[in-house]
Amino acid sequence: MPYCLVDDLRRVLPEKVQIGSQNIGQPVPGRPGNQGSTRSNISPQEAEFYINYASSYLDGRLRPFYACPLRRIKSYETEVLSNITHGSGVHVQVHDSGPFIRGQLVRLQDTNGMETCKVSSTSMDDSNLTQVVLERVINNYLTADNTRISVLEYPDPIPLVTAQMACSFILDRLFVSEQSPDVSQYSKNQRNLARAQIENILSGEVLLFGQEFTGKRFVRMSLLDTFKSPALEQLQKGIEKE
Repeated sequence: MPYCLVDDLRRVLPEKVQIGSQNIGQPVPGRPGNQGSTRSNISPQEAEFYINYASSYLDGRLRPFYACPLRRIKSYETEVLSNITHGSGVHVQVHDSGPFIRGQLVRLQDTNGMETCKVSSTSMDDSNLTQVVLERVINNYLTADNTRISVLEYPDPIPLVTAQMACSFILDRLFVSEQSPDVSQYSKNQRNLARAQIENILSGEVLLFGQEFTGKRFVRMSLLDTFKSPALEQLQKGIEKE
């Protein structure tokens, strides 16, 4: 199960590595070699495969402590203050639009049903931080039916770790085709950052909120001390750094 989006991967990749852009470049005044081509290095379908590889690596590391695959959780929920009519570019009135960002997955829910939508934009005006715009809404929702909007996402820092690992896989493939070393320094750094976060999760410094623990069948892990594993007794932080 992919734990991040292609857009998340785009934000981690270097500027010159493009996903899905088929533009052959726009002419730029100057030398012929400085034409600024933005031709894609990798397709969106290939990027999704690398995200799946990174997600499977993460599942393998977390499975001794958490039920995998991980599940999306409601990281934030608030009341909707105005009626919602189906359509595109639907405006939703809330108490505070701060927790919502562009491209986020949200759930609209009332006493009659629910659906998932994508955030198109939020109000950036400091004088009006109460509006969220959704790309498309299928059903109608009334405030009288106790309508609520929730943010659906994987717990921190799972999306970032997955994007960093997928980024390192892609860069190694592109780098080895053009350079003599088999890995790039940037991909090494991204893997080290991702592994440091995974080690923090395994050592108990970072808790994956809303996930189901494994190990102690009839005891809640949150009632115990920091989770332990025989493997962790020999693990030193940073030992996997390249």
